[in-house]
Amino acid sequence: MLLVSTYNEKRGRLMNTAVVLFVYNRPEHTKAVLNGLEKNKLQKLYVFCDGLKKQEDFDKVEKTKNIVRNIDWCEVEFFENNKNLGLAQSVINGVSSIFKKEYDSIIVLEDDCVPNGDFLEFMNNSLAYYKDIPEVMHVSGFGLPIKKYTQADTYLTPYPCSWGWGTWKEVWQGCNFEQFDNYTKLLNDKHLKKEFDYPGAAFSEFLQMQLDGKVNSWLIRWYYYIFQNKGKCVWSYKTFIKNRGFDGSGVHKNKIDRFNQKNDNENKLEIFKFEDNLSYNKNLIREFRRHFMGKKYTEKIKTSIYLLTGIIIGK
Repeated sequence: MLLVSTYNEKRGRLMNTAVVLFVYNRPEHTKAVLNGLEKNKLQKLYVFCDGLKKQEDFDKVEKTKNIVRNIDWCEVEFFENNKNLGLAQSVINGVSSIFKKEYDSIIVLEDDCVPNGDFLEFMNNSLAYYKDIPEVMHVSGFGLPIKKYTQADTYLTPYPCSWGWGTWKEVWQGCNFEQFDNYTKLLNDKHLKKEFDYPGAAFSEFLQMQLDGKVNSWLIRWYYYIFQNKGKCVWSYKTFIKNRGFDGSGVHKNKIDRFNQKNDNENKLEIFKFEDNLSYNKNLIREFRRHFMGKKYTEKIKTSIYLLTGIIIGK
């Protein structure tokens, strides 16, 4: 049976890891995520449900809550917000509250991220493997449809993935999600802005939208914190997550899916090799950038060519 506590050989003790799910008004999506988690033989699950935002969401929110309340295959601790906080504040508050329970690390899913049967095994092992490497601040079980550039089964980028992710208590608790003056300074500094956009031209635009109040994202602020501390993020070549959020039902209303791998691969890897080389692979980053294009016309053209032909244009 897969346990949520994973032995960390470097520290010689069990690492206590919480598994957390955030839900709101998507009962069918939530059901799919829970079906995936059940395959992982989970022992305990924390679930956070945001409060009602619009009366028209009432029935869907109640259906979602009932699905969670009827889980009988693991222990569940269920938290319901009295008012609607929005996804960003729900995640920030929820993850912070879990770490007050003295967990060492956390694994987080949202209601559109469907895990396969190996997801928790991969995440627990990743969190244990990279625990004592300060540069690594975030891990994810999602895999983009990109070429395999290295011998290892994981790779590193500056940008964190929020689709089936994890981090450690000391990393999360060091993050200030309200660094608005620093966000402005970065956007006004051409050199810093270019560095920030190394993994994708969209990211400074995303940060500007946060400052302008056009989005409310915990992720772009989390990325800024990782960037500020010269941190690195682990991704997997093989995907352990299927993101079902490209149907227009979620917060971001993104209906174009250039992120999910086309072939769902449930085959378990007999030997999984984690990346020890903390340097970025430049060719990999070139392809990674195509999935996070900016709004400029030239960026869109480059990404369109890449998606149609596989040809990567740009340094």
